[in-house]
Formats: sequence, structure tokens, C-alpha cells
Amino acid sequence: MSEKLIRDLQPGDAVVSHFIVRKKEIKEQRKNRKLYITFEFGDRSGRIRGSVWNDIEKINGSVHVHDVVKVKGRVITFLNKPHITVENIRVVTKSDGIDPVCFLPVSDHNLDTLYTQLSQFIQAIKQPHLRKLAVLLFDDSQFAKHFRNASAAKLWHHNYLGGLLEHTLSMVQLCDFCADHYAVNRDLLITAALLHDVGKIYELSLNGYIDYTTEGRLLGHITMAVQLITAKIQQIPEFPRSLKTHLLHCILSHHGVKENGSPVLPMTREAMILHAADDLDSRLGAFQRIMKKEQDEDKEWSEYVNLLDRFLYIGEINS
Repeated sequence: MSEKLIRDLQPGDAVVSHFIVRKKEIKEQRKNRKLYITFEFGDRSGRIRGSVWNDIEKINGSVHVHDVVKVKGRVITFLNKPHITVENIRVVTKSDGIDPVCFLPVSDHNLDTLYTQLSQFIQAIKQPHLRKLAVLLFDDSQFAKHFRNASAAKLWHHNYLGGLLEHTLSMVQLCDFCADHYAVNRDLLITAALLHDVGKIYELSLNGYIDYTTEGRLLGHITMAVQLITAKIQQIPEFPRSLKTHLLHCILSHHGVKENGSPVLPMTREAMILHAADDLDSRLGAFQRIMKKEQDEDKEWSEYVNLLDRFLYIGEINS
């Protein structure tokens, strides 16, 4: 039997597949107080719930969150969603040769091409201190490796390998247009777009699925970005103090409002443009993810999107 991705599983299907364990919880049936285990399994196509009813103590002691597991069972419908009744589950060992990274979704774009395009924007920065700052980061092989593979978010937008690179390039392209359109400091705005989310390479982990690191939860990517940028600026002789202040203001305010995690509000034209570009690209990135997940021939509307407080039209617009 060939393995199916989670998105392709249908009620009635027999399952023999490898998944990553995202969540695990012991529960108790109300009627007979019998214990069972609920799992949330994941692969690069999505997530699905599953339940185990036998050998509870043994399985609870051997299977843990982040484990790669081989699952045998059958798909049923539970609470109007596909659900796996697990017949057998075991943790995969190194000898099985399965890399947890294979369970992560990946950008549809060629990451080498995206990184080359990003590098061209860096080389076009005319202000010498800002160009040196960008080069110090993006020409570092370790940083480049992490940045190329990083996700831009856990769930909301560009939440896949290469998502941060894709989002950042899109931001730079939007800001490049806005710099001319509104006659602002292009080099400052482009550099801010390049660096606004660099803290996410430390905020998010890629251990089989995208999640927050301990440092990420405690500090957040804005704080970590400011720390990283400040440390690099200290390596550049005579970096103008005012330029540093305006760059860090853009980074600190790019979420727009304090309720969304910005320590300060955008108070310069460059900061306002950066926030607007980030808001636009993240919302449209999420919209495209929802369309890709839910769109089919007969469906015009998405399920209700809590983060946007609305339904989204995903049908065709005929001219």
C-alpha cells in the first residue's frame, strides 16, 4: 500500500503512513471512564486527529510529541472531520532513514532564485553603512542557510520552508515601488524590509513541524531582530547614530500597533510603509494559503476565518 498524504485521506481509507506527532493527550470517556489517547498527526500537507484505545500505558510511555511514527489504522468521520482510529503505532528509529524535515511544507518557488533576487537588492543599496550591514548578515553562510529555510510564521502566512525568504523578497519588492512613489529614503526602507523579520530564524523551530522555540516565546522575533542588528552595527565603524535609530524604529514598529506586538507605533514615513507592506503581504499570503487549501470546483467561500473576522471569497471573478 502506497502512503497517502493527510490531505488525500478520506473516510473509509485504510492507513499505513508515517507522520510527525504534533500533540498528544490522555482523555477519559464519560460513559465508562475508560482512558484513551488522542493525537494530532502532521505531514507536509496538513494535520489530522487520531485516537488510540488499546495499550494506553505502553503507547503513552513510548510515543512523544515530535516523534516520527508509523501509523496503521482506518479513517472515520468524527465531528464532521476525517479522523484516524489507530490500530497500531510505533516510533520510527534512525535505521528507518526518515528525516523529520520531510514532514514540513515547502515553498513552491525555487529558493536559489529567490535568494539571488534578494542579493541583487542588497547590492543596489547605495548608503555604505546600510549596505555593509546587509552584507554582513546575508553573506554569512550560517545565517544564509537558516534564513533560506526558515518559515515566516507558525500557522498564519508563508508557514513553510522558504516562507521567510519568499515573504521578505515580496516585502522588498513592495517597498522598492513605494520608495519611488512616495519619495522616501529608499536605502533605509529596503534595508528595513530585508531585516524586519530576521529574528524569526531564532523564534521558530523546524523540528518536524513549525513551532516556537523557548527563546522565541520569551523574547519574540522583534526583540531578537533588534539584538542581532545592533550586534552587527557595532562591527561597522562610524555607523551613523541617527541612521541606526531610524532603522531600529522601523523594525520595532513594523507590526503597526502595540496590540500586535509593536513596542512603538510607526512614526516615520518609512516605518509606515514597512508596516503597510508587511500587513498586506501577510494577509494576502494567508489568503492564498486558505484558497489553496479550500478551493474546489463548487466552492465560492472559505470557512469563517477567525483572525480576519470574515469569510473569504475564493471563487472565480468573471469579467
